[in-house]
Amino acid sequence: MTVDSDAELKLYHGRASTCSKKVRMVLYEKQLTFSSCLIDLQKFEHLTPAYLKLNPNGVVPTLVHRGRPVIESNVIIEYLDETFPQMPLVPVDPYERAQMRVITRFADTFAYNAVYMLSWMRLSAPAARQLSAEQLQAVLRAVPTEERRSRWRTVAGEGFTPAEIADSQRKMAETLTQVESWLDHGEPWLLAHRYSLADIAIVPFVDRIDTLLPELLAGTPYSRTRDWFKRMQNRVAFPSALRFTEDPRAASLPSI
Repeated sequence: MTVDSDAELKLYHGRASTCSKKVRMVLYEKQLTFSSCLIDLQKFEHLTPAYLKLNPNGVVPTLVHRGRPVIESNVIIEYLDETFPQMPLVPVDPYERAQMRVITRFADTFAYNAVYMLSWMRLSAPAARQLSAEQLQAVLRAVPTEERRSRWRTVAGEGFTPAEIADSQRKMAETLTQVESWLDHGEPWLLAHRYSLADIAIVPFVDRIDTLLPELLAGTPYSRTRDWFKRMQNRVAFPSALRFTEDPRAASLPSI
């Protein structure tokens, strides 16, 4: 995708961020042109004063549409669907829409909590452990929430406990079990015949589980989930969204 500094849509995102992946998936599904600004989380670019003006939570992604920031990935994907109605990804039927939101909320809460420990140990711990004590304190002062300050302290030190890691792995299995249950109707997508934001919200977390614990998804109980995951991988948007390789640094950090 060509970077256009004057694009109507500008996405501040992390290459490996699960929440960024779901937003990219919607952008590519709808074939929307956007200006891409990759935020290097391991260099703490999400904690710069300029980025915090866009997203006070200090997380990715942030979508800027016509100069106005939209934050929170589930909010962003619904905003995109409402604003750009081509190839609608939200059901018209109120009940189906409610079921979709149950799934997107599950993705944002339970599935996210299932994968974040092992993700942080793999992606964030190496960066945190290279910091001096003074540098770490500077990073912690910039982190806007105590929850994330605690995570940075943990991964900069000895990491999560074996009991915490075991609980994370149990939650990953429960995530796959829930997806398997949603597919019990025998239809191709989570909302049966309708491909929707429900599928898009969940797939980055199934993909992350497959990366962190591939033997888990390969297990006997998850045959429907594996078939669904293959269908997701076969979508044209999938490789661009989940295996994002561009590095368009021309779209620099905001100067606001």
